[in-house]
Amino acid sequence: MMEVASGAVGRVIRDDLRGITKLSIEDIAAMAMTLVALGLIATPPGEAPPDTLIYTPKPAPKEAADGQ
Repeated sequence: MMEVASGAVGRVIRDDLRGITKLSIEDIAAMAMTLVALGLIATPPGEAPPDTLIYTPKPAPKEAADGQ
């Protein structure tokens, strides 16, 4: 997935609009899933984007020293 996405982004950067129009469905899906895997939060059509667009997991709470 990452290799397909990387190649697609490379074509877009190299060929600009022509590169965008020549992307395959597989290229677009790989780029989208890579963005989601890297933490981008998807905004459903018609909805306002969330305040935070990148998901960052919160660390798990530490247990007390006495195990409680």
